[in-house]
Amino acid sequence: MRQQKNTTKKDLYQEVTNKMITLLEKGVSPWRCTWNRYGLARNYATKHQYTGINAILMNLTEHPIPYFMTFRQAKNMGGKIRKGSKAETVYFFKPLFKDQEDNYVSLDQAKALKGMGEEVQIIPMLKCFKVFNIADIEDIEFDIPEVELQEHERIVKCEAIIKNVPNAPQYVFEDANKAYYNPIADKLNMPDIRQFTTAEEYYVTFFHELSHSTGHKSRLDREGVMGLNPFGSAGYSKEELLAEMGASFLAAHVGINYDEITENSAAYLQGWLSALKADKKLIFKAAAEAQKAVDYILAIQRKYED
Repeated sequence: MRQQKNTTKKDLYQEVTNKMITLLEKGVSPWRCTWNRYGLARNYATKHQYTGINAILMNLTEHPIPYFMTFRQAKNMGGKIRKGSKAETVYFFKPLFKDQEDNYVSLDQAKALKGMGEEVQIIPMLKCFKVFNIADIEDIEFDIPEVELQEHERIVKCEAIIKNVPNAPQYVFEDANKAYYNPIADKLNMPDIRQFTTAEEYYVTFFHELSHSTGHKSRLDREGVMGLNPFGSAGYSKEELLAEMGASFLAAHVGINYDEITENSAAYLQGWLSALKADKKLIFKAAAEAQKAVDYILAIQRKYED
């Protein structure tokens, strides 16, 4: 008797969310990117630095050198994967298109329909592929430059980011007790740097509020900033997670190890556990929005799919 093939599709959203939940239950904030002397995780063959959800996941791996390649890339460079090696997963969205009659159409057909003024529905489908760390690839001589920044160099880079934000909010230092962003006045308030334990803590806090400020209507116009999102609501949780990730991405960009200067309180971790369990797509939404916020701050142009 012919055995029936298992056609059950993996729920990739739930797969990633479960990883995050497991880490939170262990007392780890998964979106707080760590920094090492080799920089941030990237694809060795293309030199592409991972972004969004992949920046979080790939920097969470325990490999000393966070450089990865696909099986084909390694093979094309004359390498081979060491037997028994564990692959890591990279996620991406592949757009599917539907016409006004709810029929699937190709990319070329979608472009033609748009050209005729017809509406085309874009459906982002979550896909994935596997990569291997370079430590598990044999027969290739890897050239990996080390990146080491001194404290004064990190501070200079932080100041440059803050100074060069396009269409920046007004920076004020009026309230010495707390850091916050006011979207109505479009003002970002920071306490004096001397009130922080370290300069790194000051800049990470600044980056958090700066991430919020990108949601202003004159910038990325995010619902989480410009809409009504009371404390504890889904919109509030998403915006706070976005700012956490944005600060983490920016900290990693300048060589600050975010996790070393921030505290993971039990209440903080429990709050995110509840939010992630309630919405399996939250981590993807927040990571994508955080990447857009960071790209805006750093004036990086990328092509995004809705």
